Amino acid sequence: MIRSLMFSTLTVLLLVANYTATAQIQYQLDSKNSSMLVKGTSTIHDWEMTVENLQGAITLQESQALDQLTGGHFVLDVKSIKSERSLMNKKTYEALKEDDFPQIKAKVNQVTQNGNSGSVVLELTIAGKTQKVTDDFEFSSANGTITVQGVLDLKMSDFGVEPPVAMMGTIKTGDEIKVEYKLVYNE
Repeated sequence: MIRSLMFSTLTVLLLVANYTATAQIQYQLDSKNSSMLVKGTSTIHDWEMTVENLQGAITLQESQALDQLTGGHFVLDVKSIKSERSLMNKKTYEALKEDDFPQIKAKVNQVTQNGNSGSVVLELTIAGKTQKVTDDFEFSSANGTITVQGVLDLKMSDFGVEPPVAMMGTIKTGDEIKVEYKLVYNE
């Protein structure tokens, strides 16, 4: 009887320990409080476009411990990238091959955190082409919320995107872009 009770107690403790060790916390992207801005240059002027629809989630092994990331993803609709100029929007959607690839996707592969800063390795898919990119970010957490912000430098040509042109080639967009982001995740 005592052996049976000890065995049962030991089994319950092992199951609880295993559950605790594998418990994961998922954070959903708060699109209302998050922001993303795409900036670039052209032969005429600098330009910027706002991303209006952000979706994503991250999964952590421990609450608010970004360096214990077990998974993450991010998705945005190409048509949610907008400027004040309809022609620029149209040229952007064409360059990003929106008809064939209506979304830009990112999968988080690895995060290294050092205090309030860190580095992330992403598999970023734009216009159907996937590349690994690394970016540095700033990090804060409080009350079940994680905020990650930074500036991602990209080249359109790395993703097979031909920089848009207008006015019969007299206006040319530069190849390099900057993506300024502030992503807020809630537990």
